[in-house]
Amino acid sequence: MTAEAPSLIDHMPDDVTERLRSDIVLGALRPGEWLRQIDLQDRYNCTRSAARTALATLANAHIVEHTPNRGFRVVLPSIEARVEITDVRLMLELPAAAEVVANASDADIADIRAAALAFDAGVDVLPFQQMRGLNHAFHRALVAPLQNSTLASLIHELRERDLPGDWSNWATTAKVRQSSLDHLHMVDAIETGDARALQDIIEVHLTRWQTLDADQD
Repeated sequence: MTAEAPSLIDHMPDDVTERLRSDIVLGALRPGEWLRQIDLQDRYNCTRSAARTALATLANAHIVEHTPNRGFRVVLPSIEARVEITDVRLMLELPAAAEVVANASDADIADIRAAALAFDAGVDVLPFQQMRGLNHAFHRALVAPLQNSTLASLIHELRERDLPGDWSNWATTAKVRQSSLDHLHMVDAIETGDARALQDIIEVHLTRWQTLDADQD
């Protein structure tokens, strides 16, 4: 009996889903970009079933959208959708900020500061996709002190839903630098135990895109 010839790596559907999610979150796949199933099979060296499952899962998460008779593409949130997402994020993240300040240990603060400094060091140096990765790491470190894991998961999910519409925030180096300053000020607020200051910075950070869009009109 002869051995079977090797074929496509049969990645588990969850693995392909997370790799596709990561590529969207980190900017490797742009907002509005079409996602052909055959291209995903080549990109992730996976089966058709795994690619199809990944698309369906991320469509349910509102990171990918399905257009009848055309296929799937990376979601490009409308202004109205982004306003709604921002409103809900504020409802969750402002109260969460007080819990972060109350619960953050010295080790937590050190981790958050390290993530903020890594992002800051990349401004003017690293390419967009790497900066997106560092930004993602900072925001995950920021909510790590939360004891409510469901709240932390909801914050992550909403942030990922908003990320495809977030490109305009970093259209210039000055805008990336402003994001970095926000991060550093957040760490300072946590370190000094100033929950109100942290909430104020987070509110400005989350709503700055609305000011940017207004400036462009």
